[in-house]
Amino acid sequence: MRRRCRPLLGTFVEIVAEQDQAVEAAFAAVGRVHRLMSAHEPDSDVSRINRAAHCEWVAVDAWTAAVIERALYWWEQSEGAFDVLEAGKAAIDGDLLPRHPDQPLPVSDDMSVLELENSRVRLSLPATIDLGGIAKGFAVDRAVDALRAGGALAGLVNAGGDMRGFGGDWPVQVRDPATQRPVAEIGLNDRALASSASIDGSMLHICNPDERWRSVTVCAPIAIDADALTKIVLAASPVAAKCLRHAEAQAFGITVDGTVEALALEKA
Repeated sequence: MRRRCRPLLGTFVEIVAEQDQAVEAAFAAVGRVHRLMSAHEPDSDVSRINRAAHCEWVAVDAWTAAVIERALYWWEQSEGAFDVLEAGKAAIDGDLLPRHPDQPLPVSDDMSVLELENSRVRLSLPATIDLGGIAKGFAVDRAVDALRAGGALAGLVNAGGDMRGFGGDWPVQVRDPATQRPVAEIGLNDRALASSASIDGSMLHICNPDERWRSVTVCAPIAIDADALTKIVLAASPVAAKCLRHAEAQAFGITVDGTVEALALEKA
């Protein structure tokens, strides 16, 4: 297996597969997500939404529309705990995201002001959208698609802790972010895994984090859901267990004292 690593999405993206051409296609998919959805890129879809969507419909790429559609889904399922506009406003207020020329200060931090229609986005009030809490998982999923389309029978994509493997049982160690002590090993075979920790910047996407957790790890069929669900669990949403069940996901957390706890799922 060939292993490649490149800086993308504000982290290091590692891709493992046999076929060089498939690996290049996978990196191209991740690069496309970066160009479309980074709030740091002035011409990205996200930056164009933040500048103009409160005045007019803004046309976006189908991939951006797909991520926003999934963000709306998790906003509804989590009863507002996952909110990419709340995260955006918090990031602007904390000088954690740039405000480009002509970009207004956010007035709203509630996704109820966001409309998505046929790959067009409109905001009823000025707001800042930040897809950093879900787009990385989407990029991992598209990279896996590219590997498979390129003929790879097995592969692993790891974007800074958001990962997905196929074609084999890829063993992944989950470490305590404070001590780097391994606390669990999970085999990823056609499954995705995402971890969010209180010390890795993930809290930037969570406005009211549960201070009980040092980190949360979610294993789900696809990475976009695993990515979003870590934020829902970290936000202490009362419907987090229901959300995990809807996604056929499992989760566990590391408490601030280093204890590993599985998150119980409510019965259907």
